[in-house]
Amino acid sequence: MKERKRNHLTTIILAAGGILAVILITAAFFPVLPAQAAAVPAAEPASPVLAADALPDSICLGCHNRTGMETTLPDGEKLNISIDGALYQQTVHGNYGLACTACHTSITTFPHKPLTVETHKEFSFEATESCQKCHGDQYNAVQDSIHMQAHNAGNEMAPACTDCHNPHTQTHLVDENGKTLKEARVNIPVTCSKCHAEITEQYKNSVHGASLLEEGNTDTPTCIDCHSVHNVAEVDNAFRLRSPQICSKCHADKELMDKYGLSSEVNNTYVADFHGTTVTIFEKTAPDQVTNTPVCIDCHGVHNMTRSDDPNNGLHIKANLLRTCQKCHPEATENFPDSWMSHYKASPKTAPLVYYVNLFYKIVIPVVIGGMVLYILSDIIRRLIEKRKGA
Repeated sequence: MKERKRNHLTTIILAAGGILAVILITAAFFPVLPAQAAAVPAAEPASPVLAADALPDSICLGCHNRTGMETTLPDGEKLNISIDGALYQQTVHGNYGLACTACHTSITTFPHKPLTVETHKEFSFEATESCQKCHGDQYNAVQDSIHMQAHNAGNEMAPACTDCHNPHTQTHLVDENGKTLKEARVNIPVTCSKCHAEITEQYKNSVHGASLLEEGNTDTPTCIDCHSVHNVAEVDNAFRLRSPQICSKCHADKELMDKYGLSSEVNNTYVADFHGTTVTIFEKTAPDQVTNTPVCIDCHGVHNMTRSDDPNNGLHIKANLLRTCQKCHPEATENFPDSWMSHYKASPKTAPLVYYVNLFYKIVIPVVIGGMVLYILSDIIRRLIEKRKGA
């Protein structure tokens, strides 16, 4: 009887010891995080207990999934460190199963080491090094951009990768064919407006911006169609001279222009007239010098382009067109702009007088020159015949 009790007691002690051992091992490998132990606050570990590359996202989100989490940077600025785990799973990074520690490589232990950066901007630019691992081409393109030049010059407003692409909320930008998704195109001006609010407001009220932002028409150009994406160049005279090529990417597309009843001959008619010919020659001979010959943006505006029939600025309104011409030709009178055909080629419907005059010369000139050639040839033949008879 005593032996049975002793064995029973031994079993209880061994079982209790086993349970205690399991608890201790579990605590060692899976520390209780604050979010999981809100009822009983756990003491902060005295030393690091887990390597970051061993931490699954669920462990990271155990803390960071809470709202209102922030840390204070050395300069006193608050840094939000809350992450919506459910939202992250819907992002492009979450869809590819990218773990937190794939980007946050500097976090190697828990608790985390103190931040080494002083400001929020320094924190953002330090994070761009993680972007380089997967987005090398884009990272290299940015190095030559006006944004990086501004950063290197000490401009604290210069954007880093994460200022345009929040890695915790960034969704897919292109489809399986590499075409920019509609919602991504509509959001481009919104992203740029973080720094370029005044310009974005002009764009918003322009024919391009209103069509995109109000009507959702993705045929219209956004910021990146003219300024590029990562290798944004300085808007200097070289950019100004290049503007006809930029505009013609859309306006020389016959299928696209026919869709809206617009001429697709803008580039050809511009290059063929005095202004375009002069700019083309000037660009080849002195690309770094300023020319006073107008390019597209000098007449049509830059970010504030309006419809051609806009009563205040549309160039199909004669008074507006005259005012535009007078910027370079102050002596221009009311009839000065009558010769401009709005980038349309002459036809019986568009500029019929010019069309029929051109047609007249297309017929008369070949007939006259052909007649002269025929006369000369016949005269030569006649002289040869007479010379042979005389011999």
